[in-house]
Amino acid sequence: MENETPGDPGFPPTSLHSGSPGQEPEPVVSSRGADRAFRVKVSLFWLAVAAAIIAAFTFGYPTWQDYMAQDAAKRQLRAYIEVKALGPRVLEAGAKLGVRDTVRNVGRTPAYDKGANPRVTIAEYPLAKSFSHERCDMEAPATDKSKWFVGKMSKPETTIEAPLDATQVDAIKGMKAAIYYHGRVCYRDIFGETHRTDFCMLWKWDAGRFSPALYCDQGNTFN
Repeated sequence: MENETPGDPGFPPTSLHSGSPGQEPEPVVSSRGADRAFRVKVSLFWLAVAAAIIAAFTFGYPTWQDYMAQDAAKRQLRAYIEVKALGPRVLEAGAKLGVRDTVRNVGRTPAYDKGANPRVTIAEYPLAKSFSHERCDMEAPATDKSKWFVGKMSKPETTIEAPLDATQVDAIKGMKAAIYYHGRVCYRDIFGETHRTDFCMLWKWDAGRFSPALYCDQGNTFN
C-alpha cells in the first residue's frame, strides 16, 4: 500500500482530523453561519411582536365599538333637565321680588331629583363674572321613590333675600343693574350617574317694563 502525504487527495484535511483515534470530528461552524442564525432569531422575535400588536387591535376593536355604542344609547335614553322661569312684573322700592321656575325633564327616562340651589340676585349689567354654585353630591343614594320624575317638576317660588331699596331700583331703571335668576339642579339618571344643569337668566328694564326672560351670556351649562 502506497504511503499518503498531506496534500494528496486521499489524505483527510488536518482541520477536520482532531481528537483521539475512533472519535468523530467536531463540525466547524463558520462566523457567517452564526450571523445568519442570529438574524433569523431576531426576525422571528419581531414577527411575534407584530402578531401580538395586530391581535390586540383585532380583538380589542369590537370591545371599544361596544363601549361607544352603549355610551351613545345612554346619551339618547338618559334624562336631561332644563330650567325656565317667570320673572317679576313690578319694580318699586320695598318690593320683595320673586321668580317662579319650571324644572322639566326633557329626556326619555325618569330623573331622580337630588336638589337645587336657585337664587335671585341684583347684580351689574352686563354681568362681568358668572355665579358660583355648590357641587352636586355624587354619593347621595336615590332611595326616595317620590323623587323620580318625568316631565315637569313643581318648585316653590324663589324670592330675593331682602326687599329692593331705592338705589337698586334706580340702577335697574338706568340699565346699570338687572335681576338675575341663577343656580344648579342636580339629578341622577336611571343608569346611576349624577348630572347637573347650571342656569342663569336675567330681566332688565326696557321701555318702562321688565324684558322677557333672557339667558345670560355665561353660566348655562350641563353635563
